[in-house]
Amino acid sequence: MGQKSEPPEFDQVYVLRLDGDGTACGARFAVLRDSIVSAAMDVGCRILIRQPPEVSALARKLPLGYVLGTGKVVKLLIPRIGSSLYRQVLEAARIARIHEEARIAAAISMTVH
Repeated sequence: MGQKSEPPEFDQVYVLRLDGDGTACGARFAVLRDSIVSAAMDVGCRILIRQPPEVSALARKLPLGYVLGTGKVVKLLIPRIGSSLYRQVLEAARIARIHEEARIAAAISMTVH
């Protein structure tokens, strides 16, 4: 049997960064690949992988990113975006992380008793 694919409304990877002059850049990638994550890390991006629906819904507003090259060595083209979208996506991811940490802490405290 084949593996189920993710629903089409979700991308696997979102990358965000500020250029040297403070300009916000961001992109979304449909497929999670080590080469994409590595290239994003090399240029100092914040990388969001497999985010919850509330983050993905907002991050879908990011433009598609482009991958130049093949194999393990690639370069990413990450378009400029509005600073408000940059802040909104990061804030949504921060809130989702807080909720996830609270959920995990509650589950741990229930199992300790």
